[in-house]
Amino acid sequence: MPVYARTKLLIHDYCFFPVPYATFNYAGPNPQNAYEHIKKLFVSMFGVEEKEIQEREFRWDRHEAEEVFHVRWEIVKDLDQFSFQHIVVSLDGRARPSKEFGKEGTLNIRIEGRIRTEYPQETIWQRSLIYEMFRVFYHKVIYQSTRKRYIEECRAMLGRFNEEIRSFFNLLPRM
Repeated sequence: MPVYARTKLLIHDYCFFPVPYATFNYAGPNPQNAYEHIKKLFVSMFGVEEKEIQEREFRWDRHEAEEVFHVRWEIVKDLDQFSFQHIVVSLDGRARPSKEFGKEGTLNIRIEGRIRTEYPQETIWQRSLIYEMFRVFYHKVIYQSTRKRYIEECRAMLGRFNEEIRSFFNLLPRM
């Protein structure tokens, strides 16, 4: 038997387009310092509390010759009653001892951002045809511009986040 309604209708848009993520590669001194710096940037730039930052993956293998690390954070920030921002930042790196800098190595950072809008469809009223017509009208006429503004703000915020990481490693382009 077909299912005519689900528990919610989900609309998903990436902040970066056409590629849904931005990457940053670094080779040089002290790549392991990015871990603490990125955690501080989450609080200051995204306006979330530290307890709202979810560290989904954490691996930090220390060997005699080098350290290998992988960290993946997720942040979910509510924007209004229907939409939220979902940010995923992954950090992959290697660091080995260096006489000149203490440690040196490589680092790869991947930044993903998306805006998700959820319309509940849990009650009989929310599954009705009349409600669906009102919801489509509301979404197309009123709420679509709000979602576009959220996507632009997300893109700008993630761009500033990327610039802050680059400035931390002194990799901003010279003017």
